[in-house]
Amino acid sequence: MTGAELFVQCLRNQGVEWASALCGNGLNDILAACHAAGIRVIDTRNEQTAAYMAESWGRLSGRVGVCLASSGVAHANALAGVVNAYFDGAPMLLVTGAGPRRTAGAGHFQDLDHVSLAAPVCKFAQVIDAAERIPELVHRAFAAALSGRPGPVHLTFPMDVQQRATAAPPAPAAVAPVGAAPGREAVRRALELFAAARRPVLVAGSGVYYAGAQTALLEFAAAWALPIMVPIWDRGCVPAPCAEFMGVTGAASGDPRVLADADLLVLVGAELDYRTGYGRPGPGGKLVRIQADPARLAHGRADLDIVADPGAALRALDEAAAAHSLAGYEPWLAEACQRRDEFMAAVRASARRDGEALHALDLIDAIAAELPAEAVLIVDGGNIGQWFHQTLGRRQYPGHWLTCGASGVVGFGVGAAMAAGAGFPRRPVVLLSGDGAATFTLTDLERAAGQQLPFVMIVADDQRWGIVETGQLARYGAALSSRLGEIDFAALADSLGAIGARATTATQLRAALRQGLAERRPVVIHAPICGGSPAAAG
Repeated sequence: MTGAELFVQCLRNQGVEWASALCGNGLNDILAACHAAGIRVIDTRNEQTAAYMAESWGRLSGRVGVCLASSGVAHANALAGVVNAYFDGAPMLLVTGAGPRRTAGAGHFQDLDHVSLAAPVCKFAQVIDAAERIPELVHRAFAAALSGRPGPVHLTFPMDVQQRATAAPPAPAAVAPVGAAPGREAVRRALELFAAARRPVLVAGSGVYYAGAQTALLEFAAAWALPIMVPIWDRGCVPAPCAEFMGVTGAASGDPRVLADADLLVLVGAELDYRTGYGRPGPGGKLVRIQADPARLAHGRADLDIVADPGAALRALDEAAAAHSLAGYEPWLAEACQRRDEFMAAVRASARRDGEALHALDLIDAIAAELPAEAVLIVDGGNIGQWFHQTLGRRQYPGHWLTCGASGVVGFGVGAAMAAGAGFPRRPVVLLSGDGAATFTLTDLERAAGQQLPFVMIVADDQRWGIVETGQLARYGAALSSRLGEIDFAALADSLGAIGARATTATQLRAALRQGLAERRPVVIHAPICGGSPAAAG
């Protein structure tokens, strides 16, 4: 058995069923081993697409997405997806080929220190320096990617190690880490803070999703009438509309005055950053943080930090609250709901329409009307993303809806849609994209069509970087390098082997979406729109 064959057997033992890649000489032995072992390789035209596929799969499934890149600049291109996984805490593995170990640093083809480039944004990064170490290093990489706060990992795999014969046994499957329970004293102190509060808010970050704590969160919030918010771009944890959900916080166009007026802010698996007001509740308010990874609590200060699995912590708090007959917060929840509904109405009222032209809200309303409950929804783009978060994304936020992540990246959408098609072949996939975001990796529509990865892509085309231009006009009175030219996205899709369509009315859009969901090839619906960004309404 060669090193490459052993490596692929280790991937199979970890449950890997497919990997994304852009081929190169540094990968040939790995690609051949994948083919022989039955691991599907989905190839792309851009390493960014391949990396976005892996990190999106990590975010959608909670499993380690695997991206294969050749060496040198290929590695640098793939780091775009690795950085996204780093920001979001998504499990993924970037495997990069390399020239022989004996000439590393001596100037062989594409000689580059891949590990040093990847290490600052990875939980684990190392060169596979011997074939006998492959099982150990694969096991360590997967364990690091899934433990505590998940995240990206990297292995550089030199060609001579790939080709070397070895008799080492494959690595066992990674053991899933057991979530730690909170200490009794921490639960007692948290309950005291709840008892003293009148306007508490739960901010549920990606840590809730990765811990599988959605049910614990919703049950705790429903039992005690607690408003829930999710930091914009974090993973969703609200599978259906519920009274307690107030939507996202940290949107550029504002949000209801719920977080700002809280007297107890409880960050559950959420980061202390601008999206959560840097953890500053209202005057005299208190801050509690719950994180599985203690390293995430080193930044900033709180009145109480709890190192525990988010699900275990929420269940312990729920039991303690019931045992001590904690009073609910129904008046505060009712007020918060009113603020949310008034905010959403103001957002809709701010929409500037241009005659009969489609508006971003028409696209979102069409998705709300036609999207099957089990469908994977991907939102890529700044301006269209703001409209989504302030309307449809304020009613519910299931885990199978995917936005850019905490990095705020645009251009990941085509790769994410391909990943969803590969990982969930029986579920519909819809990608809502801005025209700017769409053009990053649009040529990979050809690879999606050629590898039978269907999805419907709605392109909201306003011929500008809308969210940037809105801010520029407000500050400078002019658009600065933020206007885009005209593209016929339907014709371009046809040329790439996908199906192109054009919609200029809401009726046409809904019909095209219904038809697109029935196709077995990618469908691109070109939807020219009017209107700017949502106005700050709260």
